[in-house]
Amino acid sequence: MKNLFYTLVAATLLAACSSPQQTDLKSALTEKFRDDSDLKDYKLDPAEVADCVVGEISSDIPVYPGDPRRERFLQAYTRFITINSPDQAEKALAEFEELFGSKQAAREAATNITNHNMTCMGKAIDHSDGQKQ
Repeated sequence: MKNLFYTLVAATLLAACSSPQQTDLKSALTEKFRDDSDLKDYKLDPAEVADCVVGEISSDIPVYPGDPRRERFLQAYTRFITINSPDQAEKALAEFEELFGSKQAAREAATNITNHNMTCMGKAIDHSDGQKQ
């Protein structure tokens, strides 16, 4: 019985990892990272850093893989990443305020994307330095 439970959990996790919303999030991040001067300076692969950021964001989402709200959270993060103006930012925060519980919580989630970016860039730099040695 335990094996069946673990199999179901693993299948759910794998399905959640390959959701269209997660793919959209990775695409938005990869596109954003293509022009990032730090990634270019360190010769980092934008897709590799994007994978890491998607993983970090996915672990921050307050619902479990397979929960239908998870897709909405991933849509919110994708929207936050593609914002180009303060007006768009306010609209996105208002749109996802209920999902996150408050406008402040939505703002914190959007701000955390920068933290995830920096964490993943640091990991990628460390990984690339380790390969050079």
